[in-house]
Amino acid sequence: MINRRRLLLNGTALVAATMSGVALAQRTRAEAVSSQVMEEVGIWLKANALPLATVEPGSPFHDLALLRPMLSKARVVSLGESTHGTREFFKLKHRLIEYCVSELGFTIIAFEANYGAMLAVNDYVLHGKGDIADVIAPGVGFDIYDTEEVLALVEWVRGWNLSHARKVQFHGLDMQASPPAALHLLAYLERVAPGLATISERALAPLASQFTHYTLSSARDRVSAQINSVIDAFQTERASWIACAGESEWHQARQSAELLVQFVRMASIEDDATGFALRDRAMADTVRALLEAGGSDAKALLWAHNGHAKRSAGYQFSFGSFDVKTMGSFLQTMFGVEHVTIGFAFKQGAFRVAMDDSHNMGSREVGPAPADYLDSALALPGIPLFAIDLTRVPADGPVAHWMATKPWQRMLGNGWSVPEHKYDFAADPRDNWDVVVFVESATAARGNPRSIKQETKAVANGAPTNLALAGSHGIPNGWGEVKSGFLTADHYFFAAALADEPSPGGGRAVRITRPPSPIAWGDHALGQSFPAAPWRGRRLTFSAAMRADVPRIGTGTQIMLEVWPKGENAKSIVALQAGGPLRSPQWTRCSIAIDVPANAERIQISLLMTGDGAGFFGDFELAGG
Repeated sequence: MINRRRLLLNGTALVAATMSGVALAQRTRAEAVSSQVMEEVGIWLKANALPLATVEPGSPFHDLALLRPMLSKARVVSLGESTHGTREFFKLKHRLIEYCVSELGFTIIAFEANYGAMLAVNDYVLHGKGDIADVIAPGVGFDIYDTEEVLALVEWVRGWNLSHARKVQFHGLDMQASPPAALHLLAYLERVAPGLATISERALAPLASQFTHYTLSSARDRVSAQINSVIDAFQTERASWIACAGESEWHQARQSAELLVQFVRMASIEDDATGFALRDRAMADTVRALLEAGGSDAKALLWAHNGHAKRSAGYQFSFGSFDVKTMGSFLQTMFGVEHVTIGFAFKQGAFRVAMDDSHNMGSREVGPAPADYLDSALALPGIPLFAIDLTRVPADGPVAHWMATKPWQRMLGNGWSVPEHKYDFAADPRDNWDVVVFVESATAARGNPRSIKQETKAVANGAPTNLALAGSHGIPNGWGEVKSGFLTADHYFFAAALADEPSPGGGRAVRITRPPSPIAWGDHALGQSFPAAPWRGRRLTFSAAMRADVPRIGTGTQIMLEVWPKGENAKSIVALQAGGPLRSPQWTRCSIAIDVPANAERIQISLLMTGDGAGFFGDFELAGG
């Protein structure tokens, strides 16, 4: 399966093994530009720069009004960023959003974030549902946006909606995680078609948990068939479902179903190039769906990395070319002159990044951009903050000539260990941007207060340990807490401990709980692993008594059995309980089994809880046949 963590953290899922050709000649051409040409470029930039008065949201719009002729004609405005963590970029985009909403009638804000997860943020800005402190991190879904600057934007949109008849929606575009969309879809079906919801709950169970979605390969055909059946029902039952739950809810739930189609398709892709193009096409399709749902007056502001927002397809790197279409190129085909792209660049400074594998965030600093970069040329006028309208570049002359040489441009992702210039790309800026916003000195976005994340994993034992759950309190000996791996899983407030009540067999039980939350998704588990040697060539069965007090469809308790074969890149084999999570308050015995291959190295057993409520586990049995 394609590595979606790399897709996010390293900016654009660009891996050298997928590249073809060599682009060193491109750098040679850029270096050959004479100093006289660059002097003339600097003169033109200074004469045509649109100085920006401030980065601060809430400031007067007189400086931004210079962009009005262009922005007023757009139905989609893509706001890029050359890093995912620059404070000035975030605040300037907030300012531009305020202007476009207040003065130009824009109605949709959409982030490069998971569609299903962002529905919680949309509920907050439209209806005040939930506490923003609990919504922003898991709702946005990515730590890169868990910042003061994004929080301030969300609160501004909430304030706008409280005081204006024309409401502004707040959505996500991405499809890298399935649980938020799956649980949203199931909850909607439970309202409008309970019978279909029951069938879908069982069929879509692998998509409802971040622990199980990667096991999709064995159930892909069944899952796809059920999603397609549900999408067909959205059309045939449209009138009755809208009468039951409302039109906006119909559009949102149908988009969750479409996202699951995209996710399942992506789960079968092995190479990054195909995965990148599919992801960007899916984000563009989501933009179109949001506008269709919003009606003829709807207009969208997009917040994404430059690498996705840029209008031209493909990348030219120092080590080769990456020939894929971007979200911006798809949007250009869809919307033509109604699509405006605004790129963001900086000379030097700091930005916020993930500093370790646990995704604790910190600051990374870079020096001035090299002389042959667009980012460096933009510093020539000596104006610390400005926008430049690239549609005004003369068709001929030194500026056009220089841009045609395809100067290099920064492209920095969220990976702390990625070399600074690895993914910088060469391009004619006019092919990608209508406007570029330049910041001379950048600072890191400011994260919201969070506790330090600790690595969690199943305890590695020498043999199956403490199946009787011995212990005085807290987590039983020999078991370890395991978080789901979703990038904001640490914000889901689960707790695991030995339970006060006994198991059905009179033994000890363990519970995993989460208090009520506006967030439907999220998982937590207890697990342990042990050597597979005694079980090789045998059928291993793991069973447990379980019960669940949970309020939402698609959530509850389940057990997992996972076997890792030898080899660094070997894929694990997983057994899940039939029908997905148990959500009955009555103790129920469940059993799963797996054939342990001769090359198996380790086995892991896990107790999994999804969603709000309490899950209880006990009376474990592990047997080999």
